[in-house]
Amino acid sequence: MVQYPLEVSAVITSALSGMIAARKKGLDLVGVYAIAFVNAFGGGTLRDVLLDRRPFFWVRYEGYAVLVLLLAALYVYGSRLLKPVKAPAYRVFALLDAFGLALFSISGTAFALEYRMPPFTASLLGVITGVVGGVLRDILLVQIPVVFRKTATLYATCAFVGCWVYLVLVLWQVDMAIATVAGFCTIVLLRMLALRYNLTLPTPREEE
Repeated sequence: MVQYPLEVSAVITSALSGMIAARKKGLDLVGVYAIAFVNAFGGGTLRDVLLDRRPFFWVRYEGYAVLVLLLAALYVYGSRLLKPVKAPAYRVFALLDAFGLALFSISGTAFALEYRMPPFTASLLGVITGVVGGVLRDILLVQIPVVFRKTATLYATCAFVGCWVYLVLVLWQVDMAIATVAGFCTIVLLRMLALRYNLTLPTPREEE
């Protein structure tokens, strides 16, 4: 079953991107854990609410919340011991955020199909799962969510396209693993291209 390892990977990458964002604001362990928790579980929780799925995925698998706490403590207090690779925080955050977006979007779409949702609804649930955690993270950090910024590079659009790549392959009865990898790679590639070339949605004519 692809969903479980996909979900575990999504939780880890999203939690790490939340930790980086929290530390940039100078938060302590409690703040870092709170932001990482919301970033990792916000979208999936809303997905579970909309699908009437109980218990919530992070309640069913208690280890998720414990894992995020351990990662947060290691991130806050273990940096001197770990001697992390010196890379610009923005690049690391952008890559982890893209991975989290992709993993949660495909995971959300897969769960929606499992609950027999029609394809378009499944794609929207995938986008919600991938995007909402980051929205809540930014709100808690008192900044306009990336996805809503007027000049923001493509974000939710990348998730939507990747979800449809996954859906089309699934509907064509392509192997689930291949469909998952294709959808994931589409989202990450589009997001990285959007950041590299500053790709945005067209500006409404009256605002040009």
